[in-house]
Amino acid sequence: MNSRGWSRPGRLWLLLSALILVGVGAALSLRHTPGGAEGLPVLGTVPDAQFVAQDGRPFALADLAGSVWVGDLIFTSCSGPCLRMTSQLYRVQENLKGEKGVRLVSISVDPARDNAERLAWYAGQAQADPDRWIFLTAPLETVRPLATEGLKLVLDQNVKGEQLGILHSDRLVLVDGRMQIRGYYDGLDTASVQTLTQDIRSLLGRT
Repeated sequence: MNSRGWSRPGRLWLLLSALILVGVGAALSLRHTPGGAEGLPVLGTVPDAQFVAQDGRPFALADLAGSVWVGDLIFTSCSGPCLRMTSQLYRVQENLKGEKGVRLVSISVDPARDNAERLAWYAGQAQADPDRWIFLTAPLETVRPLATEGLKLVLDQNVKGEQLGILHSDRLVLVDGRMQIRGYYDGLDTASVQTLTQDIRSLLGRT
């Protein structure tokens, strides 16, 4: 998570809120036993939303139905956790190379800066396979409810002058082919991401 331009009271309040919500997400992610799809709980359903992909084409989340996918929140100017999360998703991409029916989805929480061209550049830096890993941008009025109500992830922003402070979750979200959330994983922890990879295979029926 990254924040710039917050007042001290506001920053403390947001950090407290983030810790509470992240704790909830962590608890949910521990409510399953890796190694079998039957052990993965259904934690919610992701609604459809309209985005633009890094290739400039419209993309609807409903297009992911039928695929197992992993989503996260990033922004391209983030110099901290976003890079680590992207690196971990690259690890998932490589570990599941050759597996059909798996997608990776990174959603920008800074659409004012992250247009399709910028996301295409970022995807190139991440060595993302364009057939498997999609980067999405949309207005904040689309991104915010999808992130907080749909994916149930922390997202808050504050604009002060020309400075933008962004606070967002570092969790990775596992979604099945029915658009049901099946787990949350620490995007900064290699062991958690290994568990994510195992659970993806479980949903694919390839344990």
